[in-house]
Amino acid sequence: MIVNVEFLDENPIKNVITSLHYKIDKTILFGERSIIEKNRRTVSNVLQNICGVKEVQFCEVNEGNLKADVETIKAKIDSELKKDHQLYFDVTGGGSLTLVAFGILSREYKAPIHVYDVKTGEIHEFGYEGTTPLSEATIRQDVRLNLDQYVSLYGGKINQKMQKDFKKSWTETDRRDVENMWKLSREFKNKWLHYSSLLRKFPPDDYLHVHMEEREVLNIINSHRSMGRLGHFHQFLNRCSELGFLTAVEYGPNGYKFNYKNQNVKNYFWDGGSILEMYGFLLMSQEEPDDIRVGVHIDWDGVFHREWGVDVLNEIDIMSIKNNLITFVSCKMGNVDQMALYELETVATRFG
Repeated sequence: MIVNVEFLDENPIKNVITSLHYKIDKTILFGERSIIEKNRRTVSNVLQNICGVKEVQFCEVNEGNLKADVETIKAKIDSELKKDHQLYFDVTGGGSLTLVAFGILSREYKAPIHVYDVKTGEIHEFGYEGTTPLSEATIRQDVRLNLDQYVSLYGGKINQKMQKDFKKSWTETDRRDVENMWKLSREFKNKWLHYSSLLRKFPPDDYLHVHMEEREVLNIINSHRSMGRLGHFHQFLNRCSELGFLTAVEYGPNGYKFNYKNQNVKNYFWDGGSILEMYGFLLMSQEEPDDIRVGVHIDWDGVFHREWGVDVLNEIDIMSIKNNLITFVSCKMGNVDQMALYELETVATRFG
């Protein structure tokens, strides 16, 4: 039986990374009580239900007492060796004092040590004469977490119900529309968000038909200098018609009339900033991530409460994962302040 012995790290991905890439029969994790209580459920779930580890054990140690830690670990090692189990010391995570304990015991028992580099996906192994490195003693596997599994490892949960419908599913038509609408938004640049706001003031009927009074449109444009002249808005409508986003476009003394191509196109127009998210999604999809989504809502404690304001939530514009490395992207088409960076840093610290 292949047994992976390691210390619990504050960053959960370090506690499972070896088992994600190598077939392990049993994992023994040493850690302080508070860290064990925090990670027991989530780490066990990933190791057993996703990585295929048959048995997971948690053993309490006190990182402030090296001598006691060595004795605790030594007793556990002796117990495993009596069963003829093959032990490997994993030093991917853990504090400096606990790593010293592993170094002492590795030399005493001539047990191989390895560390897995999460960022590069490489394993670095250190062994003794006559020992077999982990990479040769067991089967290589390539378990890749999806976004739900990754967030759950950190004790959170993705709230699927909060994701907007037009950000969930994609067709080839949607992709072409996003590419063309992105070009349209760049063509009209700083007017884009203003025109989006204008269109949002006039909801369509059940058939996606819109009728806007000429006076109302003129008043809105005249009250916002950034929109330019009325002629600029007419150019915008004409381009939307040429691209097929709006059909049956008419404007004159009888007002403005048109139909949205479909519900998704209407949503892109109404949520002006979303076109950057959608286009960013297309670009990042070319890198072939294992999972990628737009408009992801993360619940910090993994429990959805009915009471408003109880849940701690973060919305991530684009979230992707590849080779068990997570990427968070925030998209801003208007002015960007420091808060956007602080929000990303907070989420990355909590879940990355």
